[in-house]
Amino acid sequence: MLAPVSRDPIREFIRSFNERDLDAFVAVLDPEVELHSMKGLRRGREAARMWATRQPGGVQQTIELEELYEEGTESGGGTAVALIRRAWHWDEDGSHASTDELAWLFELHDHRVRSWRPCEDRSAALRAAGFKR
Repeated sequence: MLAPVSRDPIREFIRSFNERDLDAFVAVLDPEVELHSMKGLRRGREAARMWATRQPGGVQQTIELEELYEEGTESGGGTAVALIRRAWHWDEDGSHASTDELAWLFELHDHRVRSWRPCEDRSAALRAAGFKR
């Protein structure tokens, strides 16, 4: 059984991803979710769960939300762009490996993430979603 709908699905997406809370991660996703990852399109909750499952060891990532732009999300739908910092660290000792800045573009439906897409160009992501910075 899925958890109740989150009224803040984007922050919950990031929190559950960071904490490797896969049940909470899947609960914030629409059944028809599409994740446009660097390794290709993932459709549906089970494919998303597999994508978010990280093996221990090596370089791991933590997502830090810097700014969130939202349009129409109070009604449960709409578009959002999260400007994020992705901090990479070595799992063995926690030492910093690198950091990048990017944007995550979200489409919401019924207070759940329907689509997620990473964008290396923050300005392009904001323009694509219709936001002015």
